[in-house]
Amino acid sequence: MPNLNDLQLFVEAARLGSLSAAARQLERTPAVASAGLKRLEEELRVRLVERNTRSLRLTPEGLLFHERVKQALQLLDEAQHAIHNDCAEIIGEIRLTAPVDFARQWLRPLMDAFQADHPQVHFTLFAGDSLRDLVSEPLDLALRYGELPDSALVARRLINNRRLVVGSPDYFARCGRPRHPRDLAQHNCLVYLNRGIAYRRWPFQRRGESVVVEVNGDRVCNDGAIVRDWILDGAGLAYKSELDVRSDIAAGKLEPAFGDWQGSPAPLSAVYPGSGPRPIRVRKFVEFLRQELRV
Repeated sequence: MPNLNDLQLFVEAARLGSLSAAARQLERTPAVASAGLKRLEEELRVRLVERNTRSLRLTPEGLLFHERVKQALQLLDEAQHAIHNDCAEIIGEIRLTAPVDFARQWLRPLMDAFQADHPQVHFTLFAGDSLRDLVSEPLDLALRYGELPDSALVARRLINNRRLVVGSPDYFARCGRPRHPRDLAQHNCLVYLNRGIAYRRWPFQRRGESVVVEVNGDRVCNDGAIVRDWILDGAGLAYKSELDVRSDIAAGKLEPAFGDWQGSPAPLSAVYPGSGPRPIRVRKFVEFLRQELRV
């Protein structure tokens, strides 16, 4: 049976048209590469290549052997990938952080469903609207809304999402419905506070037109879930992630304030610390979230 390293060298040399280039690519010395090719030809009892000091070409026998060996190596690579990704045991702890409202509505039931399929996985969840430091804290991933400017982090987008102004049917019956974002000046707007900043400036777009309005209201909170509860209670209007209020809108508990004006994009991403390989349990969980949230 030919040596696997010799087969890889042969296929790489055929691809590059040079034995020395193949040796550099596979991090072998020219002498080791030459000995490997010679050994392969001796084991097969056939000449596979014609070569000079600068290049090589495959003999008819080499062309035939190359096609079969290339396919075999590809199948081997696919088999190794399947073992590590599909058959590896999914076990261990996943430490993650997520916004409170998303964690309560979406993440908790999805964690339950994932553990039902993989009972040897256990979670440590830090639910909070402040941004935790993934580099200094022992966290596997964070689920975050919005664009992610920190280049030290690696992100995978899970779902596109937008913000929108919503209110309860009771609030609209009592206070009327704004026709234009500027009409929000006459409404009680519930303001979200994050890292000490009250987000009173709400941007909107419509068919190429953009407007930013500054809102005011009688309640400010740093917990997005409490802001959502206030909207449901009819206390005012809020600028929320569509994902956070999707089920409330479907149930008729909340209604969008505008039919034509869109709020700012707020994609949801899985964010990792650094760029190294991820444990199989983390990769599988992120893929599970991506599939379930897109339904």
